[in-house]
Amino acid sequence: MADAPFDTERFVASLHRSLLGVSLAVVALIGLGWFLRAAASGDHVLLGVGGLAVAAFAIVWIATLFLEGVRER
Repeated sequence: MADAPFDTERFVASLHRSLLGVSLAVVALIGLGWFLRAAASGDHVLLGVGGLAVAAFAIVWIATLFLEGVRER
């Protein structure tokens, strides 16, 4: 029974990473939507660059969450 708290901590950490990853995926999709809308219209260049930056930041953060989960195993 000594492993029960450790397993619970691992589960909570995994759940936290999963929820954060899903939230970041939604943010990345919104950023890509901003970029695609700005690219289609051609008028809102700053919005497009900002959307692309938001999407790239979210994708990199998702990758670091994935690597953190792999290292924890």
